[in-house]
Amino acid sequence: MALTPTPSGGGRLSIGNLQPTMSHSESRTDMSSFRAIVLLAVDDSEPSEYAFNWYRDYVHKPDFFVVLLHCTDHDDQEIREASPARTAKIIKDMAERMKTIEEKFGHLMTVNGIKGKIRKGKGKPGEAIIKAANDEGACMIVCGTRGHGKIKRAFLGSVSDYVAHHSSVPVIICRRH
Repeated sequence: MALTPTPSGGGRLSIGNLQPTMSHSESRTDMSSFRAIVLLAVDDSEPSEYAFNWYRDYVHKPDFFVVLLHCTDHDDQEIREASPARTAKIIKDMAERMKTIEEKFGHLMTVNGIKGKIRKGKGKPGEAIIKAANDEGACMIVCGTRGHGKIKRAFLGSVSDYVAHHSSVPVIICRRH
């Protein structure tokens, strides 16, 4: 099965040489030499790091290309209604979180010899994961779960449930016991 690269839109960091990627109109990562493209959803939570480590230990192969996706989970309404100072603080906090995630997972990919890139998703996390998997041509999605109970999931929703029900490719949901 040959995989052809698709526009990545939002690519942030190319792992391996740790060079920032250019926008997809300027240059795309050539993924044609990789057997599979795996989308791994990450954030700054412990379940996310567990999912990364589980993927690394049980699934990853040297000829797999990993796209780490981080979705900012902010409330657009809060930003629209915030004062300019509050909006600036929200944006600064999101940028700092993204930088921390890029550094942490970029380091984990480098020390484990995993080739890939980190990109930022926009919008609701579940929808952003599905869109990025489609855009990247992923053949699998891996994500963690915070393990909310039935009641909390009913009120808050679950990103992993959304992804499992809307994905056209296999989804591995890593749950720590």
